[in-house]
Amino acid sequence: MRNIYYSRKFYTIVLYIFIFSFIGYAASAGDYTASLNAGKTSKSSKTKVKNWSVGLSIRPFYDNNILRYSDKYIDRFLNREDEGRFQINRLDDLVMDYTLDVSYSKNIIKKHKSIFSASVDYTSYSYNPVKSWASFEFALRQAVAKNTSFRVSYSHIPKYYINHFRDDDWIAIYGYTPITFQPYDYAKNDLSFWVQQNLFSSTRARLYFSYMQYRLNDHFIEYDSDNFLFGIGVFHSLTKKIKVNASYRYVRSNAKGYDEAGETLETSDDVDATYDEHVFSAGIDYQLPKIFKLKTSLGLNAQYSRRLYTTNHFGENDPLHAGRYDDYFRVNADYSVDILSNISITAFLNWNTRDCQTSFPPNEEYVSDEKDYSQYQVGLTFNYIFKF
Repeated sequence: MRNIYYSRKFYTIVLYIFIFSFIGYAASAGDYTASLNAGKTSKSSKTKVKNWSVGLSIRPFYDNNILRYSDKYIDRFLNREDEGRFQINRLDDLVMDYTLDVSYSKNIIKKHKSIFSASVDYTSYSYNPVKSWASFEFALRQAVAKNTSFRVSYSHIPKYYINHFRDDDWIAIYGYTPITFQPYDYAKNDLSFWVQQNLFSSTRARLYFSYMQYRLNDHFIEYDSDNFLFGIGVFHSLTKKIKVNASYRYVRSNAKGYDEAGETLETSDDVDATYDEHVFSAGIDYQLPKIFKLKTSLGLNAQYSRRLYTTNHFGENDPLHAGRYDDYFRVNADYSVDILSNISITAFLNWNTRDCQTSFPPNEEYVSDEKDYSQYQVGLTFNYIFKF
């Protein structure tokens, strides 16, 4: 992928983050000094339990390929081809992600802790506002025994923009004209659950389940789907400073496959995007030596997934899905510094790529040109947690 643009705005955002960090550091230091002075006059007073927690995360980053275009569509965008397809101003962007999380903890079931939480996340694109989106989540984490706990959550994305594609139904009326390019976006509902068991003092395991509902806009309802995820993850502390994890997840996506009244999946002439996916991931977190008495850590995570499209359509009728299989690779690296117990800054690099192939030889070049991509993101995350 090509390196497209740079902007002084990114460095301005970074400067703001460091100024904000310094202000937070000074404020927290003042609170810490006050607590020491208070401790001198009331050493025997009982420590107040803090049930509430408010977390704020600000994450500025650079994304070199926001819509995950293949080289084919990068060239077409730069050459101003395909009028109506490209609803963005540039291929890359400077992005600001904001997350606010509020949680409340209390021992409701005997001595077992309950944690209720709600969060909102907003991702803003500086030069391509069509890509900006928001999400909401509500969750409960509950301990049910000394070594057993679970978490259940519901999240919602009102609208997430993918791209502009041609609407086949409009092509039949207007032909291959710019108006037949219509937005491909969806709303998502996600109900997730995991249960965790501490196997040993240094090892714990989780079982995962999720039901994810994707609903497309009126132009692409044949892509509506109900997705089911099942998985298992293991977390292990090799030493006090080194932690490792590994997981496997299986996803079954059942696509609607039709868009007209009276049609069924079997009688439809629309595409069928049903697939099975196998996802493998592994990671390591290493607590590094302190720098100027500040805690530092390094994290590295890798993920590989294979997606297999299972449609019974012939390659001539559904060239984008018949016999197609995708290989995804993702690598995430981060370096964190704890400024104080409630303030941290993390530098991160994310790299994603997708290689698409098909068992139907005449469609190999088409599938690759349409769906292959490479993308990286680099930036900072500023975290602040306030407890009361």
